Amino acid sequence: MRAGAPAGDAGPSSRSGAGSGAPARPRRFPGAAQPEIMRAAEKDDSYAAHVTEACRDAFRHLFGTRVAVAYQNEIKLLGQSLYYLLTTGSGQQTLGEEYCDISQVATLHGLPPTPARRILFILYQTTVPYLAERISSRIVARSIALNESQFGDPPENDNSSSGIAQSTTHSDASSTLSVSALSRSRGRVHALWQWVLQKWPSMLPFAQDFMQLAIRTNLMFFYFEGLYYHLPKRAAGIRYVFIGKPMNQRPRYQILGIFLLIQLCILGAERLRRSNISSIASSINQISSGSYASSTGRGIPVLDEDGHIINDIRGGKAADAASHSEASSGKSKCTLCLSTRQNPTATTCGHVFCWNCIMEWSNEKPECPLCRTPITHSSLICIYHSDF
Repeated sequence: MRAGAPAGDAGPSSRSGAGSGAPARPRRFPGAAQPEIMRAAEKDDSYAAHVTEACRDAFRHLFGTRVAVAYQNEIKLLGQSLYYLLTTGSGQQTLGEEYCDISQVATLHGLPPTPARRILFILYQTTVPYLAERISSRIVARSIALNESQFGDPPENDNSSSGIAQSTTHSDASSTLSVSALSRSRGRVHALWQWVLQKWPSMLPFAQDFMQLAIRTNLMFFYFEGLYYHLPKRAAGIRYVFIGKPMNQRPRYQILGIFLLIQLCILGAERLRRSNISSIASSINQISSGSYASSTGRGIPVLDEDGHIINDIRGGKAADAASHSEASSGKSKCTLCLSTRQNPTATTCGHVFCWNCIMEWSNEKPECPLCRTPITHSSLICIYHSDF
């Protein structure tokens, strides 16, 4: 018993000595695998949809079907916000995270995210998409109303630019006056707002393409790294760790990341090829127009036998009118109905057709008839006040 006593005392002392020599490290949980994160996200989406449907039913019973339909986007925002505020906002796991045994962390040390970071994630997840959609729809509606109100009037782009130039010249003379500075700033903001209203309908497809590219790029990095499945979590810096029973084999999706990288490279090469083709076509048109101008003798004085300048304005005008009519007749043809385009409508790839023709085509095949680019009804843009 005496021999066993020191042995019994040596156990705790050795453990305490080891503990005093090297302090015990906190337990580190492994990072969550891609299947667990994706499964949790799908569960959260389904539960958030259930909450949104419950909110929609409540609104329908309280205010009627018309109000529920008119405010369906706001109801969706309310349902998603309630779900994430009651789970992530309160510092708890979501139902999808509980189902997959994963938990949110925000630092390399495995600490849970702070309340500010959680609220930031909720805003990115729910409020930012809603605000972006509302602002975009408002700007498009205002730009369409502005174009319709300015139909038949000369464009105000030069006036706005001249107003900006005049305001800058006046700023040099009266820089000390705060009232004039405020009026100049208001004028610049108004001119910028008018420019946004005019350019946003044409910029919207590019913005949508850029957003899709950002989502695909984030998904590619997720397949490689396994950290951020959604852009809001990447922006908020929230990742996942696995807190369940350790498994021997946890699948990874690096091969999907490689496939997605190849797809992005192909899309980038296709965009580059289209831009090069368009630039080459524009340069060829400029060269051909220049050669035509030189061949017809426009801008070059022609002398007769006596040395007097021959005034061939009438012939030049006739040639110009003929060439313009030929170019316009060939340019305004719709490739689907082979007639003059009625209500010209552009696709996201840049091709122009009749409104009825491309709508009927997209009902049968949701792709461009010329280049096979996928299109939707909402992506078709009717071109107003154009020469097509």
